Amino acid sequence: MSQDTSGYAQSVSREQWGQARRKAFWQKLSSSFGLSRQPTALLSFEEVQQKLRLNQSAYRGLQQVDLDKIVGSVGRYHDFTRTFLPLVESDGPRWQRVAELQWEQGLPPIELYKVGDVYFVKDGNHRVSVARQFGATMIEAYVWEYETPVGGLSADVDDLIVKAEYRAFLDRTRLGMSHPGLSIPLTEPGMYPELELEIELYRRNLERIDGEPRSYEVAAANWYEMVYTLAVDIIRESGVLDLFPGRTEADLYVWVMRHRRELSEQYGETVRLRDVVAQIAERQRRPGPLERVVQTAARSMRSLVSNLAPSPDSSEQFLIPPGDDQPLGKLMVEMNTFQPEMAYRGQRGEAWREWRSALRAKVIELLSLQTAPGGTVPVEVAEQTVVSGVERTKLYFEALDGLLLPAYVLKPAGGSSPLPGLVVFTGHGTIRQTVGLDAGLQQANTLALAQAGYVTLTFEERGFGELGQVDHESLDSAARLLGRTWLAMTLEDGLRALDYLQTRPDVKPAHLGATGLGLGGGLALYLAALDERVRAVVIQNYVGGGIDVLAVQGHGCDFVPGLRRYADFSDVARLIVPRPVLYAYPRGRPLTFSVRTWFDRTRPMYEVFSCPDRLRFVEHELGDRYDNAIARFWFDRWLVEEEDTSVLLWAPRE
Repeated sequence: MSQDTSGYAQSVSREQWGQARRKAFWQKLSSSFGLSRQPTALLSFEEVQQKLRLNQSAYRGLQQVDLDKIVGSVGRYHDFTRTFLPLVESDGPRWQRVAELQWEQGLPPIELYKVGDVYFVKDGNHRVSVARQFGATMIEAYVWEYETPVGGLSADVDDLIVKAEYRAFLDRTRLGMSHPGLSIPLTEPGMYPELELEIELYRRNLERIDGEPRSYEVAAANWYEMVYTLAVDIIRESGVLDLFPGRTEADLYVWVMRHRRELSEQYGETVRLRDVVAQIAERQRRPGPLERVVQTAARSMRSLVSNLAPSPDSSEQFLIPPGDDQPLGKLMVEMNTFQPEMAYRGQRGEAWREWRSALRAKVIELLSLQTAPGGTVPVEVAEQTVVSGVERTKLYFEALDGLLLPAYVLKPAGGSSPLPGLVVFTGHGTIRQTVGLDAGLQQANTLALAQAGYVTLTFEERGFGELGQVDHESLDSAARLLGRTWLAMTLEDGLRALDYLQTRPDVKPAHLGATGLGLGGGLALYLAALDERVRAVVIQNYVGGGIDVLAVQGHGCDFVPGLRRYADFSDVARLIVPRPVLYAYPRGRPLTFSVRTWFDRTRPMYEVFSCPDRLRFVEHELGDRYDNAIARFWFDRWLVEEEDTSVLLWAPRE
């Protein structure tokens, strides 16, 4: 098509493509710094259709459509930002051909699906991108409209997800039928599933107290009348809602109940609801020293970088890229051009094994990791009981530095044959949550996997639960003064747990696995990367800054000092190759694309080594919660069906 357009049009299209690609990068950077509150991810029509149960559409004819209201795409939502800036470099030739036609003769109408007040591109993504880049505000389109049962949709992805979750919440609880006119308006995704879990736990408590079965719908009605409305009354009386503009009573309820659980875990007793509300109000009125430092630093960063941003009258919602002669510009150029010294470069055979050994040693060095694998681990047994067909033992084992770490070991009751063993990391949680003594997002995974036929060990991470006198972030800050990190200390404890698990007579020493949720998944990844005794791994809902430094902002508890100088985070994951790894991440999350893109960087190695079945990426439906079913499936496949797990240390074609 290029030969049918003038040389000038081709020159203009190349220039516009370069500008669009730079804008895409700086829009993402601006969002990561918090300088823009505008959503950056394009919506998937398929996911919207599934969540809102869209079935019937009506053709509305040829229309002029506001480009700002086009927020998603059918199938191509990974390829563009919310403002249709191109994200895929290989799209350049096609994008430029469309731009040449736009410049010389205009473009034919696109095809759109309308849902509420927003639109999704059925055909014509590149035409939308080019039109926006050339400054157009409207575009001609053939439109098909879907009716939505949750009302009009805005261009806010969170608004879309929340409305879909609210519908699912009402369908599950039937509260709209038992309490006509009821309203529980939440503003953040993931909160309604959290309420559903709370209602389920409430239902179980009612059954335990009354000794009679209760349906979920009846329990939901009782929860609303006896728990939710009471808590909302206390929130209203306190006036705390005035301190949170734009938030609802239901939002405050969720936050209050979360904080109440955290305090109860920390102090070992139930905390009064009014005390929790008062503490939240006090924190909001008067931030702590660390929060004040963070807020000051954030304001300074915004002030610094906003000097590079467009004027308030500008329609652009991203940073103007700083020049190479500016500090931030210099840093960004370095970030994009720096090549880690020990990055994987396609080595095979003995060269690959040498690379793996060298990088593993370097990561251990960077963490200042103290390792002494094997040997006897001193253990003190505190209590034993049988619950839900599982023998549960509370114990304390000695860490390398002499600290006694609280832990639970669970195994099927009455069994005599050795079983595969699993280390279950708690992440941002506690061992009581993983064994089912307290509610938590882990879904009692230590208990569930023991019921499935495994010996499971979960230990308290420093800064949580019984070891939560000082939080893990403060421990990390203190450790760094000694050249250490919280991550290193926790991995040392994990290696120690592995030592103990391996020496138990009821465990098959060559059939060990590791898993965890969120941060716990990251810990499982690092443990497997550094120790080949871990033969299979399940990593759920983990997304760290190493996956996408521009999209993921954590507080650094999974930080390896100096790692970027030597290797990319995907190289750490490659240290697990060729052992089996399953990555699970919630379906439909804004960061799912970043996680899958990162995952795709590790997949080719399994394919080249002829063991692609040992790697999986699964999008699950449980949101922030741990999916016990997929974990059991993966461990059954590799730790039970595989009688000789030593074969997992070798690839068919290295």
